[in-house]
Amino acid sequence: MESAQRELVGTLLDYIHSLSLISDFTHSKAMDLVHSVIDFPELFQYPMCLTEEASGRECAQDPQ
Repeated sequence: MESAQRELVGTLLDYIHSLSLISDFTHSKAMDLVHSVIDFPELFQYPMCLTEEASGRECAQDPQ
């Protein structure tokens, strides 16, 4: 899963760079950071919703 997340973040960075929203230097450093991180944060996890307490769109931010 980590490699998929890294590939997705890399693709997003490439796209942002192609739109000239970030410089070559920033893109390069961000890509270095993506590939050098040992423990990639869980960016794409589903939020945990409380069934009884949550109503509508309320979800727990960090249940731990």
